[in-house]
Amino acid sequence: MVLGGSAHAEEEVRISLSANQSKVTISAENLAVFDLKSGERLGFASGAARLLIERKGGQLSLSGAVAKTGSSGVVVESEKGLRVDGRLFLGRLTVRPDARSGLEVVNRLPLETYLLGIVGSEMNPSWPIEALRAQAVAARTYAMERRTKMRAANKPFDMDATVLSQVYTGAERITDAVVKAVQSTRGEVLSHRYMLVEALFHSTCGGQTASAGSVFHHNVPYLVGRACAWCKDSNRYRWSMEMKLEEVSRRLQRAGLIKGALTSFTRTRTRSPIEVVVGGAKKVVHAREVRAALGYGELYSQEFTAETRGGKVRFSGRGFGHRVGMCQWGAKGLADRGSTYREILSHYYADSRLKRIY
Repeated sequence: MVLGGSAHAEEEVRISLSANQSKVTISAENLAVFDLKSGERLGFASGAARLLIERKGGQLSLSGAVAKTGSSGVVVESEKGLRVDGRLFLGRLTVRPDARSGLEVVNRLPLETYLLGIVGSEMNPSWPIEALRAQAVAARTYAMERRTKMRAANKPFDMDATVLSQVYTGAERITDAVVKAVQSTRGEVLSHRYMLVEALFHSTCGGQTASAGSVFHHNVPYLVGRACAWCKDSNRYRWSMEMKLEEVSRRLQRAGLIKGALTSFTRTRTRSPIEVVVGGAKKVVHAREVRAALGYGELYSQEFTAETRGGKVRFSGRGFGHRVGMCQWGAKGLADRGSTYREILSHYYADSRLKRIY
């Protein structure tokens, strides 16, 4: 997205909440349901209401507050928010069959409203206000940049609600501090040469952020390695974990990285190749693929060493996340020491500019 000198209107974002599930339960006060294509109101339920939407072949079946079969997609609205399988979301929901055999559930809401849910999901709401402001600007920039790319590619949503985009748990963690952080930075984004930056961020870098080139294999001028002496309070600054060799083998096979039973998994340095032995033959696998296969919440980063001993693989590493862009624990540490959000962003996104666009 090219940034000009004129003001932009606040944009709507589309967040995917589903993961190929066959049904979804929505509850709300004064719930209204509309047909996605025609806009016709299919039903309205006053007071506390519960709606079950299931996929039946290539269409939807609605039961509970509104009964309807045969629709190819619906919009669900409530002024007081909607609970999806128990979690509260603001804005409206669209539900339709996905390209596989499940449901595509998308939360559509104004960008600044979305940020109220993002900042408290991605960062502890009790952290210093300057860290929360830095998170608000980074999340706003990331969301706008992703929105532009996904709509240009004609995708049905802009982001998902997981670590693969931005962690979004809905409206449960909105606090006064979060509202202040979002409202006080309203419309502010990061740019580089008049383009929105790809404002990546992560939990903990472990003392040094990584360049985009070293992790994603494409160089980005503002995503370079930066020293970070402020994330030592994170319990993922240094870490270790064990996993049974047979479980590592199972997950690597499921991901298609190996064929056959694993007998050895070794990495002697944090940036050296990972050597595995399968059926007596040695093979090299890549850390990024291994982390995806073993689980982002179990293998905390790509910066680790590993050895096989006694039927187990022991991992020792540093940091949590891909380590590119802003270190969230580092942002907290800088804010604790008196740095402003502008100074925090300037440190982690080299040669970027802060600009208010609406």
